[in-house]
Amino acid sequence: MSETLLNGEVRKVGRKGPARRLRANGFLPGIVYGQGDNVAVTVTSRDVLKILEQRGGTNKIISTKFEGDNKERHVMIKYLDFHPISDLLLHIDLLEIDIRKPVRIVVAIEFTGVAKGVKEQGGQLFTSLLKLNIECMPNDIPDVITVQVDEMVTGEVKQVKDLDIPPRVTVLDNPDERVVTVAEPKVEADSVAEGEEGEAEGAGEAKPDEKADSKPDGK
Repeated sequence: MSETLLNGEVRKVGRKGPARRLRANGFLPGIVYGQGDNVAVTVTSRDVLKILEQRGGTNKIISTKFEGDNKERHVMIKYLDFHPISDLLLHIDLLEIDIRKPVRIVVAIEFTGVAKGVKEQGGQLFTSLLKLNIECMPNDIPDVITVQVDEMVTGEVKQVKDLDIPPRVTVLDNPDERVVTVAEPKVEADSVAEGEEGEAEGAGEAKPDEKADSKPDGK
């Protein structure tokens, strides 16, 4: 995974008034933590939104250059606080990491293709797991875990242990956990009822040879 650059500056922690003014001018208050002392910072809201729009945005390794901070830091977006009504981005938490040590993160699962069991056999595809817990070195973090479903037929199940995992990535989830299933086509209740009704009607009708045998002898 390639690194992303985020510029900003160290800020003084104070009352809410300055924070409101920052947001009004397109800036976002935040905090960097995880390696020693916490550092309050200000970043550009536009730059954060650009990172979020990228594939695997929240798992990007971000190199920071904060004015007033003489330390080069590598961070990941840990938490985003949005306004409950306006959806305005209010605050960002940045987790500082040591790029020489492995990290544990959650990566999205991306399903691609159309299952043969759906396209040709009329089945239905059901996803049971949408994210995967993994451990790896920061530079080995995948954007997503891709699951190809094209060749899946009805009745087929893919579990965590069946996934194509990138090298140097360890999956922390249960290997037997179900990820995706192609279920058999549903039989409509009306169709079943009609079939049973037809069988019942057929059972009450005598066959031609049975009718002939039912006539009294000699009459």
